[in-house]
Amino acid sequence: MQRSRCQPPEVHDHGHNGHHGLWYPRAYAAFVAGGRRAFALIDCEPIRMTQLRRRRLLFIMSDLGGGTGNHVLSMTRLWSLDDWEPELLSERPLTAGRIQPDIPVTVLPPRRWFDRYPLGQLRRLAQIGRHIKADPPDLVHTYFFWSIMYGRMLKRLGTIHHLVENREDQGFAWGRKEYALLRATRSLPDQVICVSDAVREVALAKEGLASDRVVVIHNGVDPVAASQGAREAVRRELGIAGDALVVGMVANLHREVKGGRYFLDAIPLIAQAVPNSHFVVVGLPGNERRLRGRIHELGIGDRLTLTGYRDDVTRLYCAMDLSVLTSLTEGLSMTVLESMSHGLPVVATRVGGNPEMVVDGETGYLVPPRDAAAFAAKVVELLQNSGLRSRMGRAARGRIEQHFQLKHTAQHYIEVYDQVLPPDGSPAGSPDLPDTDVRRSSDAEHSTSGQSA
Repeated sequence: MQRSRCQPPEVHDHGHNGHHGLWYPRAYAAFVAGGRRAFALIDCEPIRMTQLRRRRLLFIMSDLGGGTGNHVLSMTRLWSLDDWEPELLSERPLTAGRIQPDIPVTVLPPRRWFDRYPLGQLRRLAQIGRHIKADPPDLVHTYFFWSIMYGRMLKRLGTIHHLVENREDQGFAWGRKEYALLRATRSLPDQVICVSDAVREVALAKEGLASDRVVVIHNGVDPVAASQGAREAVRRELGIAGDALVVGMVANLHREVKGGRYFLDAIPLIAQAVPNSHFVVVGLPGNERRLRGRIHELGIGDRLTLTGYRDDVTRLYCAMDLSVLTSLTEGLSMTVLESMSHGLPVVATRVGGNPEMVVDGETGYLVPPRDAAAFAAKVVELLQNSGLRSRMGRAARGRIEQHFQLKHTAQHYIEVYDQVLPPDGSPAGSPDLPDTDVRRSSDAEHSTSGQSA
């Protein structure tokens, strides 16, 4: 194993389009300089590894919870560990689903009171660097902003040799400074995987990424067989009448981007037209006192069930007659995919990747965001027509089977890894992925959203 001392990184002012021309080079230089000081503490020595048959893959994530964490864990269960040996590195403890016993998981030390920006980020960079130096992976895959930046800095320093990144949403939480850093370091990732065409468009426009390095791989799920027994059992558990028509939403209401206020505002309108309707929200409520106050104002307490966080969300879909999502922005919602896999019609807002899943008028309905009345009208239409619900539910499950199966998604990720780091050591190239699964070309004729495919 040959070692070479890492050299200090150089900083260049590329002046992309004149934007942030004064700000981002200084920010990048400061971050790089801080990275150099951090790595001086750990005697950074990039390692040139001999290609092994089993290539080691390290995921670096902010946390292992929510839809993204569960999706990653689900894919690892489908991979053949003969070719790739995955490992998970997280900043926060596991809150997602079950992990295979032979996949190692490392949780980084919790942040201390003095871990303020930028000291906290530099300490974390050094911690991740030590972890990688102790047992170097062949390829690193990062999720979420700071994990992405740590990966890029480590590659710039020579500690990481092959880097893949994910984009899970449309960057709603990123501002001018985040995009300036992303643009300044845009040449470092080998590939960027976007979960939808809508996410890819934003990444190309705001990050300035080269188009041949950005691929779209839709999230995937497994189709689920309906179970009448489970439906009845879950309804009894939640205290919901057997003849109620249940509208469910899986979302954390404390996140403004989920548009929970519009869902609540629509409930009185729906209840007036469908007296036996009942509503279930699965997820963290956030400010529960404020939420309870709003529920009291609307007079909907007797027909709304708040389950809070559940680690058995899959069971709860069985109790629903239709699933809804009132988000203001989305990447590619796991909630929508899971609902469709359970044979549920979906009413969702026409934002982000939602039109890439929901075919309006065929597997559910798409409505404008922030429009409680339009949302309520489509929900009422479905609740009042059982035949329409059944027909759309079957179409939804069929769409999952044809376009969004987890096994296909997992295979496409492996294809990207193999292109970045081929098993035979040949030069890396751009992934050659099927248009029907990755570019959604076969879905374009079904979409009425007007959004570019």
